[in-house]
Amino acid sequence: MSLAAIQKKGKVKPPRLICYGPGGIGKTSFAASMDKCVIVQSEDGIGKIECEHFPVAKTYEEFMTNLNSLLTEDHEFRVACIDSLDWLETLLWDHVCNENGWAQIDTPAYGKGYVAALDKWKEYVEILNRLRDEKSMTVIQIAHNQIRRYEDPSNDPHDRHEIKLHRKAADLLVEHSDAVFFANYKVGTVQVKGKMGMTTKTVAGDRTIFTEQAPGYMAKNRYGLPSEMPFEWATIREEMLK
Repeated sequence: MSLAAIQKKGKVKPPRLICYGPGGIGKTSFAASMDKCVIVQSEDGIGKIECEHFPVAKTYEEFMTNLNSLLTEDHEFRVACIDSLDWLETLLWDHVCNENGWAQIDTPAYGKGYVAALDKWKEYVEILNRLRDEKSMTVIQIAHNQIRRYEDPSNDPHDRHEIKLHRKAADLLVEHSDAVFFANYKVGTVQVKGKMGMTTKTVAGDRTIFTEQAPGYMAKNRYGLPSEMPFEWATIREEMLK
């Protein structure tokens, strides 16, 4: 390697995304709207959505076989959707426990079970990176949300929405993602007339994608996206390509 290898601008690669939020908000439909998308299932979340998909994997080995086939076989898919991360974690934990003869992932002392699980997550992330680099595939990972206490060194501790995963796994996946989208209903207020006069009522508004970190939720993006966007892939993709 020499100074001639220095580049001024990085090569644009397909994005690695996470979209998380409450059940039923439309995360799977959002992913399925992406062009030439195939869904690798760890849960039966498709319902009546018409889309290309693998059967629901019952084991971690079956899930990884399905995922690896996108790497080793010829196909025309441009997007791999993982649905969902939190159900995949259950399969992964079962696999690690079976390998080590543990009753549960927290059976071994000192968090050794979670450390072993993290090694499997790293193998999974490597496959996702290869799908992007070798197959030029966008990767979108779907997950549910959970509310967890967040210890912020610069502010008082507070609750916020996070990905429904063990913290070590969540940290790894967030680090290896180009964007983490929090999908939720934008909260608004309306004035309601009651017996005691006008009162302010909180209501859920339009479905919204939140793309930047805020006290109430975890999010990020490397594309300079607006902090709030409509829950529509076409709109988000257009902004990402600017």
